[in-house]
Amino acid sequence: MSVRLELLKKEDLDLFEKSHEEAFTVHAKYFKDGLVPGPDQQDEAESFNSLYMRNDTTFLGIYDDDKFIGGAIVIDEGNYVSEINLFFLIVEYQSKGLGKDILTMVENYFPDTKVFRLITPTQVVRNSVFYINKCGYKIVKVIDFNKEENSADYLFEKVR
Repeated sequence: MSVRLELLKKEDLDLFEKSHEEAFTVHAKYFKDGLVPGPDQQDEAESFNSLYMRNDTTFLGIYDDDKFIGGAIVIDEGNYVSEINLFFLIVEYQSKGLGKDILTMVENYFPDTKVFRLITPTQVVRNSVFYINKCGYKIVKVIDFNKEENSADYLFEKVR
């Protein structure tokens, strides 16, 4: 296995979107009605296209040799802070002990960043365990609390 990162080409945005959607379907069981919250498919594709065109945003493809196995979207927030807006591996590469090393590769792609931020829903405890126990992130804030559904999002930070 030879994992590498590469700037995503615009023509690979459809593959990125499709792979992202499939990767996140494993989390559907944790959400009301079995749907992972977020914009509908067309709006999401549009937002990927919009994000891709921004100067402060980097799309990375994650490859095992020539096979696309995941991706990341990182937004430069200024002042040496970057938001990992999205990080995923396709289903067959999840839970194989690869995530930590690949996330470290993503972080190292941005050597000037001093603080990384990311958000994940409280319903997917596995994500929180991964970010806290394996990758050194800390929960710094609970946001978007929904009292009726007893759900929220965690804002994580990692300072290096």
